[in-house]
Amino acid sequence: MKDITKIAYLLLGLILSVPMSAQKTYYMDPEGSDSNPGTSDKPFATLVKVQEVVAAGDVVYINPGTYVVPADQLPMTTTNSGLYHCVFHLNKSGEAGKPISYLANPNRQGRPVFDLSQVKPKDQRITVFYVTGSNLYLKGFDVIGTQVTITDHTQSECFRIVKGANNNKFEDLRTHDGMAIGFYLLGGSNNHILNCDAYNNYDSVSEGGKGGNVDGFGGHINSSSAGEGKGTGNVFEGCRAWYNSDDGFDLINCFEAVKIINCWSFLNGYKPGTKEAAGDGTGFKAGGYGMSADNLPATPDIIPQHEVRNSLAYYNRLRGFYANHHLGGIIFESNTAVNSGENYNMTNRELPLALPPTDVSGYDHIIKNNLSFVSRSGSKHIVTVNRAKSEVSNNSFDGSEEVVEADFISLEEAELMRDRKPNGDLPDVNFGKLTTDAELRFWGMGCFATGEPTDLDFGWLKKPTIVVVGSKASVVGPEAALFTKMYVIVDGEETVEFDKNSIDLSDFSGVLEVKAVIEDANGNVTKSIAFKFKR
Repeated sequence: MKDITKIAYLLLGLILSVPMSAQKTYYMDPEGSDSNPGTSDKPFATLVKVQEVVAAGDVVYINPGTYVVPADQLPMTTTNSGLYHCVFHLNKSGEAGKPISYLANPNRQGRPVFDLSQVKPKDQRITVFYVTGSNLYLKGFDVIGTQVTITDHTQSECFRIVKGANNNKFEDLRTHDGMAIGFYLLGGSNNHILNCDAYNNYDSVSEGGKGGNVDGFGGHINSSSAGEGKGTGNVFEGCRAWYNSDDGFDLINCFEAVKIINCWSFLNGYKPGTKEAAGDGTGFKAGGYGMSADNLPATPDIIPQHEVRNSLAYYNRLRGFYANHHLGGIIFESNTAVNSGENYNMTNRELPLALPPTDVSGYDHIIKNNLSFVSRSGSKHIVTVNRAKSEVSNNSFDGSEEVVEADFISLEEAELMRDRKPNGDLPDVNFGKLTTDAELRFWGMGCFATGEPTDLDFGWLKKPTIVVVGSKASVVGPEAALFTKMYVIVDGEETVEFDKNSIDLSDFSGVLEVKAVIEDANGNVTKSIAFKFKR
């Protein structure tokens, strides 16, 4: 027994004597050197060097300044038989709870900027960050000046995320003032693109400079990726796209469902800073598979139901929210569209697919709580939707009353381009927010809708009042909390009593009289108010 104990202690000593791998922290600086050890006082200069040394759990702090990639820097890899020149290849992976992090140094002021304007490989497409690794976290830097060199149909990309790249987070990244797509998501699962911006991107080189292949954000989970995590869990959240020469967000040829949440897309389809037409100009192109007159497209066995929620589309050249000939339903919920060519276009394609293709009014869509305002010549609220085959409810274009300019606190487009909050969230704006009066009339609609009637500002009221917002009747104003009972009288006869000061009227119709009372300790009514209307 003593011998066994000695052996156990000996083995434990050997284990403890072996150094355990620990998280390492590296630094990059524009004035650094790749012959340095990568410490804070002797930082690296390039991501090429960083990729040689990083491992799961490591953190790379990128100091502010401009990192100019020279024309003669070799690509870290090429793909598609040499077609793609991949400047940086993020091929190493972290682990669950131990990501590899590439972060703007939080202890320095300013942002790191990767300048690609000198990288012009002949007859190659450019991908700046080619992402094949998983469990990566990128935050807080810019990519500018990405080029296009091919003169026929082509594209370049700032971030290309492919099959096998899973559980990655891309936060507060900005891709701008170049010729490339911002984010191009082709595969992987559970990738979160959060609070990122893509703007002022226009391809002036290919196809006569029409700028027709430069989107802000693209989700195109392809057929070769289906089956590996099925590309599920991919989300664009809190992102902005403006002055991209084609579309803001594009989900064409996407085989798995993608979510777009709380995003803004505006002024797309124009050459940056102008109203000069360029590419398509759709704010949110939320599906479809493309199709020529003589070729059937590849399609998934199960058509994905993409989601676009709590998002804003403003003055995109052709469309705000677009089903793009999708082969099934899409969820469009709690969005605001202002002065795009067509604010909501729900066009689907007829099934089964046949040649030539036939477009039909949109079916199986969920379209609810959306707001639409048009004052631009020729602009329309909603087109090509089959209401009998879709769920359409509580939208501003469902009733007889239209939203007018006076219903908004502001429509100043410059607000949408404001700097983000220090934590990277979208800026606070008044653009697209309804006045209190308008919010009562268009309750629960749009991306800035207030959650409850009591969240509205009724400080201007001189006495307690009953307001009806959507299907909810509430007592608001001075002494509102003292009203503890409400009654609903239907067509002058039936009375229903509620022990509360806010009630749901969903089950009532006809001529309704809603009463609210204050009672004393003995149950005597000391004050009452009423509101009569037809529902």
